[in-house]
Amino acid sequence: MRIRDNAINGVTALFAEIVAPEISEAPTTLGQSGKAGIIKSCLDQGGIQATISTDASWSNDTASFQFRLAREPAAIAFPQDKDQVAVALECARNASIKVSAIGRAHSFQGYGYGNPGNLVIDMQAFTDLSFNNFTNQLTFGGGANVGPAAKYLWDNYRRHFPHVRGSHVGLAGSTMGGGFGTTSRFLGIPTDNLASIEYMLYNGSVVTAGPGSDLLWAAQGAGPSFGIVLSATLNTHEVPIDGAISYSLALGDVEVDAASTALLKIQKWVTSGQAPDELSLRFSLGNFASAGFFYGAEAEFDQALEPLVESLRSIAPAANLTKTVLPSFWDSEVAATGAGMNDPTGGQLGGRASLVQSWTVTSDNALSLKQAKALLQSYHSLNRTDIVGSGFLDLWGGISRNITDSDTAFAHGKNLWLIRVDGVANSGVWPSDGSAYMQALLEPFESSLKKSAPLRSFVNYVNSELSVKEWSSRLYGKNFAKLQKIKTGVDPKGLFSGYGLAIPAK
Repeated sequence: MRIRDNAINGVTALFAEIVAPEISEAPTTLGQSGKAGIIKSCLDQGGIQATISTDASWSNDTASFQFRLAREPAAIAFPQDKDQVAVALECARNASIKVSAIGRAHSFQGYGYGNPGNLVIDMQAFTDLSFNNFTNQLTFGGGANVGPAAKYLWDNYRRHFPHVRGSHVGLAGSTMGGGFGTTSRFLGIPTDNLASIEYMLYNGSVVTAGPGSDLLWAAQGAGPSFGIVLSATLNTHEVPIDGAISYSLALGDVEVDAASTALLKIQKWVTSGQAPDELSLRFSLGNFASAGFFYGAEAEFDQALEPLVESLRSIAPAANLTKTVLPSFWDSEVAATGAGMNDPTGGQLGGRASLVQSWTVTSDNALSLKQAKALLQSYHSLNRTDIVGSGFLDLWGGISRNITDSDTAFAHGKNLWLIRVDGVANSGVWPSDGSAYMQALLEPFESSLKKSAPLRSFVNYVNSELSVKEWSSRLYGKNFAKLQKIKTGVDPKGLFSGYGLAIPAK
């Protein structure tokens, strides 16, 4: 097979010639099991390792972090190179089934396995890493994980890229979905740092979406809708110092009213310009404590936090700040992201049955005291034995003050808070009414938000139960129409439309 690579700077002239083996057209009236056999036969013919539900390895091959949702693809392909990816796409087209790609299967919504009957392309063979000393950019394969990539970059070049708090998470998917992490307030979110993507499109052609291209813009928030990510390139950064401060700021034993007031005091401290960009802060909905990292000198940290602590003590006298000086930046990486940062594979996948909901709040529509109370009261109203809650607010702000909603497909200009609430099944089995219950639980908070501004959310954490109208508005806002236009040009057959967050063609 010969594949012609192309670089693009827009949505025109996207397609390249591909010369592939002749594969007979498969009937389109077969059921899922029939199509599984046909796609498996086609993949076997192309020399591609693949499994279907009757294979002994199927359970392991369909392992996912999200237990709540069934994984029912027609087949899973394990291509070893670009040519085999192209053959797999040809097999899917001829079998008239959709395609989705899987990295580490860590999606909270199980999006990698897509809708029932998909062909899943497992990118685990695509883990190459390389660094360009001239551009200071890291290029990684579409199957690379966060931990190994971050360690490679730090050990060899003493540089860093912002990433999620999960060493075992797929780097491509988390980057395209926002990927907020502890260094994002001063280095931007991973989406902002995406410099280019090498895609294989629906017809097997390979294109590189570079700076200024519509396709790169679309990938920054909606990437899996347009093709298979063969590799991607990230901007990397020096860190201010080779060390960090790990801290916790506890309020003590306070009720919801006091905790809500404390949250607003933290917000005022931030919006008044007193919070350094180099500070991460996560406010727990469970115990009302804040924790995070400061990537600077200890004296600067002490000076910045002193007025906040004094302010909080006016309503929570037992408020207490503790800190630990970490000797190296890598120590902060392990503390924030897990011991898997030192694992060559990134660590174990893990998993749970859960429903994730998220909202983002902007600096020009900051939380009101009423909204803060609604959030905390809603969360603490969870009263079940089969579901436990997990929730937090991550302070955003920082350099996102320079981002506008139209800069990337994911609309995140002026974001101030990233709010996430999980309902997690105690037994590993999601109750039949669990999703409805968790959404109703947070409805008072969501209703309060809607009164002041349109609802916004976060791609990696989006509620899987939302309609297309709901998630398109919350994630992309006015950008959605442009995304649909790009989808129509890049994936006119809708090959990459078989999952819950796929951009529909216009």
